[in-house]
Formats: sequence, structure tokens, C-alpha cells
Amino acid sequence: MKLIEAARVHFIGIGGAGMSALAKVLMERGVLVTGSDLKRSRTATMLEAMGARISFGHAAVNVNGADAVIFSSAIPKRNVERTRAGELGVMLMTRGEALAALLEEHPSLVVSGTHGKTTTTSMAISIMRAAGLDPTYLVGGALNDAGSNAKSGSDDLVVAESDESDGSFLLLSPTVAVVTNVEADHLDHWTSLEAIEEAFESFILRTPRDGAVVLPAQDLPLRAAAAAAGRRVVTFGEGGDVRAENISVPDPWGTRFSLRTVSGVAETTLCVPGMHNVANALAAAAACMQMGISLEAAAQGLSRYGGVERRFQLRGRAHGVTVVDEYAHHPTEVRASMAAARLGGWQRLVAVFQPHLYSRTAAFAHEFGAAFEGADVIVITDVYGAREQPVPGVSGKLVSDAACVCYPGRPVAYLPHRAELLGYLTGFVRAGDLLLTLGAGDVTLVGDAMLDRLRAGE
Repeated sequence: MKLIEAARVHFIGIGGAGMSALAKVLMERGVLVTGSDLKRSRTATMLEAMGARISFGHAAVNVNGADAVIFSSAIPKRNVERTRAGELGVMLMTRGEALAALLEEHPSLVVSGTHGKTTTTSMAISIMRAAGLDPTYLVGGALNDAGSNAKSGSDDLVVAESDESDGSFLLLSPTVAVVTNVEADHLDHWTSLEAIEEAFESFILRTPRDGAVVLPAQDLPLRAAAAAAGRRVVTFGEGGDVRAENISVPDPWGTRFSLRTVSGVAETTLCVPGMHNVANALAAAAACMQMGISLEAAAQGLSRYGGVERRFQLRGRAHGVTVVDEYAHHPTEVRASMAAARLGGWQRLVAVFQPHLYSRTAAFAHEFGAAFEGADVIVITDVYGAREQPVPGVSGKLVSDAACVCYPGRPVAYLPHRAELLGYLTGFVRAGDLLLTLGAGDVTLVGDAMLDRLRAGE
């Protein structure tokens, strides 16, 4: 039985970004979706509104009657629902296997890479819409204009964001594969940069010979590997087949440039700042043009791009303070966010960073500390552990200590507790400031809390 033929599919850990995206697509295709998660979330509430039946807490009985069970990589083998599914002989799939099964049914464009996947995938969707297409899509964040991270479209085409953190992207065989960039990350899984590079090489070789691989122009090893395997290679960035020229910054929220390809040039404007987003746009345009979309539609789609949740997202303004939320959780991403923020001309940049994962904090503490060039004030909270348990000696203080060493004389504060953090910021921020929250955890709540305080006159 194919996944799409199942009458009822149960999701263990349904509230995650990748799991919820799959659940939405299946529901829109007429599948009855049930699920479980440890606690209620905004995502779970949204899925319930769409018709999903969700239990909070795991119980073996939740699986009864399901034709297929999908579980996230965070669900252990001993989970009672996984165990029960095995006892019943129900089709049991990882999230990655389920996504692969969905992609097998359609031509597909899949975005991979260490940074920029969600933005690049979202830009590709915007381009396809500008070309008159209605793709099925699954993204790691909600598109601002759609308010959702997934949709079952009417056209025979799927656009998806992959996940290299657990190696599940190696299950996918897309028609067009994009690699935005490759850096060391998720070392708890891969152990070394060399292993990561080998994994991305394996990923691009999973494309069919009549497909295409879209790569950074500067990534010579990946380009060589793809070419040696007979894959069609399209490059983006400086010196690439698709590149940006005449770049200008008309305002703090956008970038204007000429989109140049081997066949012509078109003007476009992004609603998001920073050179990293220009690179994301080039990757998206290059990939979509390999799917038969014109240069003009690519430029139009980029101009229509409305942004994605938590990617340099304006949360609001109060008493002259601008609050922006950014998902950056790797040193390179923090550095890129700092550079983008400095383009805005605010009087001060107050950066509030919440490290994500103990393993990543331990591996990159110094690099994180050095990434805040351009910040006038640096505030570090404690680690958001997510799926990891606390590690003795690993805390946000490692990052704040590194920042103190890298930027002597600059205000650096380590404030692990939320109440203390809000109190500090309330007494510190002033008109003309950009308050930029950074991290993949719940630091996103800090910006909204500060807006409430400022509006209340605290």
C-alpha cells in the first residue's frame, strides 16, 4: 500500500515542522490524520482546526485503526506507540521515508544545505506561483503570505525542504536538487565536516541523469563530483550561471539587483535584507529555471516573495524601538544576520541570542562569540536544549565569555533567566534601537513580550 492510499495515518510527534507539513498535505488529499505529541502547541491547534485528531501524551491505543504510522527522528524505539504499531504490523515510516514516498509520485525540487533552506524553498514557491503554477510544498517555516508551511497543490509538482540533521535527506531522489551551502553543523550526528561533505555529494547523485543539480559556484568539490557523475550542473553566485549584479539597498527591509543568467537579465527586488538572502534568491531562481520557468517569472516571483516566519521577521515597533526576530542558530547565520541588520541604519543594534542545542553550543562557542560583529550590545541567554539533555559545563555563558574576549569594552550580558532578561531589556532599550532576537528556540517570545512592555509604558 502506498502512503497516499492509506485511509488513516497516525503521526507520533505531529507538532514538529516537518511532521506537521506532511500531515497537512495528507489531510488536504483526503487522508484522515491522527497524531500525538507531548504538549499542545500552536501548530497542533492549527492541525486540529484542519480536522486532525490529536492526543497529548503517548498511549498505545492511539495507534489502533491506523493504516500507517509516521514518527519523527526524536521518537525513541521504546515509545509505546511505535511499539504498538510494530505489534499490529502497521506500515511504520520515519518522517524522511514518508517525504520520500510523497516525492516518488511527482517531479520534485528539493532544497538542501546548511543554511538558507527555508528561505530558498519559500522563494522557489513564490517563483512558481508567479509562473502560474500551483505546486505541493512542504517547508520548515510558515510562509507569511500563506500562513502555512505546507499545501497540497493542483499541479504535478512538489517543492520541499530537506533535513540533513539526521541524514534523512539521503532518502530523497529529487528531479532538481539544490545545495545552498555546506558547513560543519549537526556534529552530534555527522562527527566531522568531511562526513557532511560526503553526505551532500551522495545527495546530489540521487538525482536522475535527466535532472539537474544547483550548486554554489564556489563549491568546486561538489561541482566536480556532480559533473563526473554526468549530472547537469547549474551554478549560482559570483562567477556562476545565475548571479546578481548592480546590488543596492533601497531600505532596511530589501535588496534590489539585476538577476543575470546566460540567457539574459531581469530586475528584481527582495523584501528581505542581506547578501545571504541574495544568494538564496539566486539558488531559487536557478532551480526553478531548471523546471522550465522563465527568467522573467523568476524575477517577478522574487519581487512578490512575502518572507517566511522567523526569518528577519518584523514583530513590531513601540516607542521608537523596532523588534525583529531571526531564526539564526549557527555562527555563520548569526554573522549574516548582523551584517543584514547593520544595513538598516538604526542607532543601536541590541542582539539577544539564545544558543540552540548543547552539542552545537559546545562545538561552536568561540565562533558564536565572534559572530556578533556589528552588534552594539550583546545579550546571551541560556541554551535551548530542544531534543538534548543538559550537558555539565555547557551553557550560554560559554558564548558570552567568548564574546567578551572577541569584543572587549562592548556591553555583553549573560542573562539565563527570562524574567531577568526582560527586566534588563526594559531598562536598557531606547528609541532608535533595533532589538534583534536570534535563535531556533523560544527566544522568539522575547520580542513580543518586550513590545507588550513598551506599549504598556513599563
